[in-house]
Amino acid sequence: MTPGRLFQIFLFRLLPALLVALLGGPAMAQADPPGRVARLNHAEGTTVYSPAGDNEWTDAELNRPLTRGDRLWTDRGSRAEIQIGSSAVRMDGRTHLEILVLDDQTAQLSVRQGAVNVRVRSLPEGENFEIDTPNLAYRAAYPGDYRIDVDAASGTTRVTIHSGTGAVYGESGQALPLGGGQQITFRARALMQVNAQESPPQDAFDRWATDRNRLEDQSISARYVPREVVGYQQLDAHGQWAQDAAYGMVWYPRGTEPYWAPYRHGHWEWISPWGWTWIDDAPWGFAPFHYGRWALIGSRWAWVPGHLGLHPLYAPALVAFIGGGGGGVNWNISLGSGRPGVAWFPLAPGEAWQPGYRASPVYISNVNRHIAVQDNAGYAHQRHSEALTAVSAEDFHRGRPVRAGVVRVAANALSNSQVVPPPPMPERSGVLARERATPSHVIPPASAEIRQVIANPAPAMPVAQAAQVQAAAQVQAAAQAQAAQAQAAKIQLAQALAQQEADAQRASQSAEQEKTQRQQVQAAEEAKLNAQPKPTELAKPAHQVTAAAAAATAAIAGQARSKEQVRREQTAKRAERAKHELQARRVEQAKREQAAARAEQAKREQVAARAEQAKREQAAARAE
Repeated sequence: MTPGRLFQIFLFRLLPALLVALLGGPAMAQADPPGRVARLNHAEGTTVYSPAGDNEWTDAELNRPLTRGDRLWTDRGSRAEIQIGSSAVRMDGRTHLEILVLDDQTAQLSVRQGAVNVRVRSLPEGENFEIDTPNLAYRAAYPGDYRIDVDAASGTTRVTIHSGTGAVYGESGQALPLGGGQQITFRARALMQVNAQESPPQDAFDRWATDRNRLEDQSISARYVPREVVGYQQLDAHGQWAQDAAYGMVWYPRGTEPYWAPYRHGHWEWISPWGWTWIDDAPWGFAPFHYGRWALIGSRWAWVPGHLGLHPLYAPALVAFIGGGGGGVNWNISLGSGRPGVAWFPLAPGEAWQPGYRASPVYISNVNRHIAVQDNAGYAHQRHSEALTAVSAEDFHRGRPVRAGVVRVAANALSNSQVVPPPPMPERSGVLARERATPSHVIPPASAEIRQVIANPAPAMPVAQAAQVQAAAQVQAAAQAQAAQAQAAKIQLAQALAQQEADAQRASQSAEQEKTQRQQVQAAEEAKLNAQPKPTELAKPAHQVTAAAAAATAAIAGQARSKEQVRREQTAKRAERAKHELQARRVEQAKREQAAARAEQAKREQVAARAEQAKREQAAARAE
């Protein structure tokens, strides 16, 4: 197929959506929705959430997308993890987190109380990742791991940088760069330091976050999809990857029941700014329903991610709705007995998705950019009953579980159907669609409304401070490299010492075995001599025979003592040599540790000097 033909097919499929976008008139003034969302990846214990604009708390759903205005609370003894792009935010017990801003360039979170452990895996140029607290705002400057602890009772915020660099901002815009290994506790809103510590020890929450990082690093699915695909980690335990001749790498879900089909086990909910959003019931049901496409390969459904690119755009549901009847474009489809219904099917590889909301042509092009265009102008699953799912309009609008209300569409209605826009917004948005959600018995403690310190948009960092952050990053990188080398040398020394001790122990055991064997041979020879005297000795008097035997025994004993002495001397020499080598290695290790300590001290002095320089420049600037 020629590139020109591919372009024509792609344009044909995008034409309806492009016409809607271009003819939108004043509605085009509305900004495109963000292409990035967050997701509750993992929860231990009790985690509740409150959607934007709602004061009621309900049990959190793993596959409900989280966006601006949503709030989360972990109860005592609970923990939770949310994914934002390739970054992970872990919450300790009794932590209150709110998403202030979440779009393609900025992730800005608010922590009123509790502790969060954040891993920023990547931070491209122009993107911001920020945590705001009642005392300060922390903004990451480079990828890394850091922790924020907010103590509402004492009015303090503790910032710990495990790796990476960033800066904390006060209420008036004052900034303090921080590097890896630093931990500082701040009071009030002007970066007043009350405690500082270098390389603090890890607690149970840090170790838990480290274990989660390790699992994330070992993900098999990360080989086939970008880490920006939200929910990719859950694919590992619930399916398998396989190579397909037509689609490349595909993923098959494991343990699905008969007659399972994509977008059939879950419910619909109206979530602004996208509108109708699919929330799947399966623990793995996020990535395959908001990125990529679905294909029916043989008798099995397979998720086809395709070439998603480094920054894939989130879609609320990659389906097409069908309707019609009466000759008009209508989202209703007849279910018999005059009941109106809503029906949909998953998009196949090569089929462009058309959003049900106003969007610019650029947005529509970007969200469909990496689909694998096929030479087929129609929809692969539109006429297939095994792919189609339909429910009553009432069940759809009330967000009821789809599986319990699935109905069959009449054959004539299916053959006459056409692809239509999704149903309109419900009359009471956020109420009807959340009928199935019940209030939680866990409610966060009431707290006074405290204005958070915000660094976004932050004032431009002075040149000296920017240089300080860069220098701190370089110092940290050098210190980490030196520490890694010292750790490697320490491991090698320990292995060498262990090998040397093992060799000495084996040599000692071998010498002992040889000694035992010689004693046994000597005893056997003596017994043989005593039992079988030589013929010449039989003619001698008894006292002469006894004297000769005693002399022979003494000679043999003398030879044995001489050999034993030699062996003892050799063993003593080997032990002495091993002792000297061990002492030399310990001296060398002490020298390396001293060099590492001097390097660490130099790093601290450099950071302290730069911080002092920044303070003097700030004071001079305020004086001017």
